[in-house]
Amino acid sequence: MLTSMVHTAACAAVSPIPLLVEQCLRYRFPTHAIDPTLDSNTNAIKLERQLIGFFNINDRIKYYRQYPLSYSDRELVLQCQLYLADELALFLDSSPFQTLQFSFANNDSQQITALLKRINQLSKSSQSPRYKAQLHTAQAAFKQEVSSQALSLNIQDKTCELSHNTADETENNFNGSLASYLIRQPDELCRKRVWQAYQSRASTKNKTALDTIKDLRSQQARQSGFTDYSQFKLHQQMLSSSEIVEQFLLSQTKNINIAPWNLGRALASAPSSPVTAMDSGKWLTLVAKELEVLAIRFEWINEKSIRVWHKQRLLGDIYLTENKKIAVKPIRQLVVGHQFGQIELSLPIKLTRYQQQRHAVKAVAAAIKKLSKGHQFYLLNTLGETADSNNIDALWIEYWLLDKLLKAPKQGSREAILQLYSEQLSLFRSKVALDLYRADSSSPQFDLNKQFSLSFEKYWDKIEDAPFTFSAIVYEGPLYYQKSWQQNVANYIYQSTKGCQNQAVIFDTLVVNEPSDSIEVILQELLGSPITAVPLIKRIQYAFDTPNKYPSRCTFLRQ
Repeated sequence: MLTSMVHTAACAAVSPIPLLVEQCLRYRFPTHAIDPTLDSNTNAIKLERQLIGFFNINDRIKYYRQYPLSYSDRELVLQCQLYLADELALFLDSSPFQTLQFSFANNDSQQITALLKRINQLSKSSQSPRYKAQLHTAQAAFKQEVSSQALSLNIQDKTCELSHNTADETENNFNGSLASYLIRQPDELCRKRVWQAYQSRASTKNKTALDTIKDLRSQQARQSGFTDYSQFKLHQQMLSSSEIVEQFLLSQTKNINIAPWNLGRALASAPSSPVTAMDSGKWLTLVAKELEVLAIRFEWINEKSIRVWHKQRLLGDIYLTENKKIAVKPIRQLVVGHQFGQIELSLPIKLTRYQQQRHAVKAVAAAIKKLSKGHQFYLLNTLGETADSNNIDALWIEYWLLDKLLKAPKQGSREAILQLYSEQLSLFRSKVALDLYRADSSSPQFDLNKQFSLSFEKYWDKIEDAPFTFSAIVYEGPLYYQKSWQQNVANYIYQSTKGCQNQAVIFDTLVVNEPSDSIEVILQELLGSPITAVPLIKRIQYAFDTPNKYPSRCTFLRQ
């Protein structure tokens, strides 16, 4: 078990890694997952007690990986991760565990049914060591090339060279100077050439890696009875087919009339949104006051520790650290009846900029979501029913807090422009990822050049480079859309219910979700009628363009 000082352990003089890895390598999965004399509810709780050690070790490894480690510690951490992955795969494939799955399938309990869905997610994601080795090697190679900044530009056209009056660096130095060049170059055609050259930097080297990943994913889909990998990954999501995802992406596509190569100049000439600078401690006090409406209470143990309560239930502790980079780092997951949660929250001493305060809100929302789940099973508290609904609750908290603590960015400001651009870039990349993993025979497919122009007004001459520009395409694949989708759903829920008097009930329904309701049931409770993906897409698209087209009803208040 971690102590209240665990958040300082990573900086301790003696590394905690060797002891942690020793505990890791000693861990053994249960050999008897089910007792036939007990009912499935009791067996589920028994399994939770047996696996909580595995979950905690795995979470601690993830926590320490976020810190700079020595070479020997990195090797030990890798050894532990490989061991846990192999042992988990063997456990999921064992007869006792499969017997337990059958037992859960015959249980009418809503929590057990929800738990079985998460267990099945783990089982289906388990692959052979050879498959995983090939996939992870190709993914690492792809990511390394995309992340590489080692590219120099030899400008043949002298008219595209920066004059000595505008260049801070020599024009041939491309490494780290792309943003500077795009801001200082007055000629749009030159900006476009340089931007396109940068986007092409990994295309040739990454072709083999991407082809390998596509082949492996296609093989996995066919073995599971699907035509292509997009269908395979989407069939159990909220947006359950390529066609529905496509409908959502097209519904949110808007022309912002700013091409990527013109973004730097647009931002440089735009004003920043005003914000009141304040100490992070004072800011957290304001956050705590707002959260009281949701029945969340902060108890300050000292300047670096906050004990968090929901009504009369202790959730866990948040440990505060000073860092220029805002981050929330889970240490131990809350599991009702088993253990309290522990989270490290890193904030700078002062929050002086708009984006800083927005990121701080996001971090606090993630921490509150992590601590507030109301289930007695680890997997129910950490895995969503679907990948594209897993973070709707945290995003709702984020929008809720933003409305209380931070005004929307001023139209035309840097923050507003960047937000619009980020939204359209995410949508365009979602289209690229969806198409990449669709079978060639699938119809219809996006005209990516047209889709690029629909968002950014201009055309990308070498649109075939698009799949090689972001590493998430080989990790998230066709699920890349899920961030945009969840943001839209969470905002729709917030806008539809923000006028309701009892906001704590919304929090209980969406975030705590003690009865383990499905996302469909939650949406029905909050929005007042049964709602599926396609109607929800249309609601999101039109609800806030027409006044009162979809009035909030606060149906849950009648219960």
